Amino acid sequence: AVPDPLARADEAAASTGSLRAPMPGLVKLVRVGKGDTVIKGQPLLILEAMKMEHTIAAPHDGVIAEIATEGAQVTDGTVLVRFVEEHNAATTAVS
Repeated sequence: AVPDPLARADEAAASTGSLRAPMPGLVKLVRVGKGDTVIKGQPLLILEAMKMEHTIAAPHDGVIAEIATEGAQVTDGTVLVRFVEEHNAATTAVS
């Protein structure tokens, strides 16, 4: 089986809090902005690579901390999206 670079990018994003380019390309269209709340599967940007357009989707629910700039040339592994780190909402009672 041929490894899927987009699936590999999703797996990495789940563990690192950032989404990296699965291949070199051009950020053709950015659909969200810094501070936006996104849901798993929501299209974030379009990466043009190998004469094809690849939709990069959110691997999980979250808030965008940083996102690549439209028109940016990226290399394999470049951070495209960084998510705000989630903190546990658990609170402790003060007595």
